[in-house]
Amino acid sequence: MRTRRATQHDAARISALIHSFTTDGTLLPRSEAFVSTHADHFIVAEDEGQVVGCVHLDEYAPSLSELRSLAVDPAAQGKGAGRALVLATEALARKRGASTLFAVSNDEAFFNRFGFVARHIPELDRERSEVSRYKGVFAKDLAV
Repeated sequence: MRTRRATQHDAARISALIHSFTTDGTLLPRSEAFVSTHADHFIVAEDEGQVVGCVHLDEYAPSLSELRSLAVDPAAQGKGAGRALVLATEALARKRGASTLFAVSNDEAFFNRFGFVARHIPELDRERSEVSRYKGVFAKDLAV
């Protein structure tokens, strides 16, 4: 399993991966056009040359970045793609000067494995809504 920065050529596959987790509300949809335009903020995981996972690093505020749109093809789950994507996202966030990386998720156990802990982030309050099915915010302070 290896990770690399996404390119515009990966946009269709990334959008499809994300889409496969939108029906149940796990992820928000990302169009192929959005992914193509923001490809420099995506990382992909490859297994035997095929893109099997993706993640989006969103620079939310100065020194605060969000790990978003983490998706791994079900056929590739359990092979380390999720782990590789989280670690690559942390490295990219550090490189870009973020001191805190957070994720909004219901999977506390997954993020705890990487040192993320439940945390209140005031900057998120204005965007959280009553309809959000994700109540957990997990953050990790990064050594820059």
